[in-house]
Amino acid sequence: MSAGDFQSPNEEGIVYAFSTHWIKYIGPTCIFLIVISASASMLVGAGITSDNSPILSYFLLFLGLILTYLSLHWFFHKLLSEAMEDITITTRRIIWIKEALFSIDEMRQIPLDRIQGVEARKLGIFQTVLGYGSLWLDTGGTDTSDANTIIDQVPHPNRIAGEINRLLRHK
Repeated sequence: MSAGDFQSPNEEGIVYAFSTHWIKYIGPTCIFLIVISASASMLVGAGITSDNSPILSYFLLFLGLILTYLSLHWFFHKLLSEAMEDITITTRRIIWIKEALFSIDEMRQIPLDRIQGVEARKLGIFQTVLGYGSLWLDTGGTDTSDANTIIDQVPHPNRIAGEINRLLRHK
């Protein structure tokens, strides 16, 4: 039983709300680790060269501190931008939000009465093993490459597609 089963036909209720899969954190984390390692190397290099070449040492110290500062702030911004529920399925529509602090604020929604079918896809070994994929919402005039009807990085897409199909059968 879901929240939509208790709503009257005229009210819109949330059936399912969730965030995209945690795999979205892997890319930024790898970039952050590489950059923070480079800045740590610069700071160590500044300490090693401080006796022999003070100008080079100051340059490496300054560059390492700036790189550390920028990478920590970038990573924090990236994590804050990603940590939110961004896919909501209601009794009347599907809403997904793409948002990043200060740079992206995009919301797409498709009413359930426009959806003719839902297709769940898991491509490759990572998506299969880690349990995420994409959903394609067929609205009649779209194909499987239309970015406006594809939701990427959906955890357990087969389960979500089943929930959407259940809503489509009961509308």
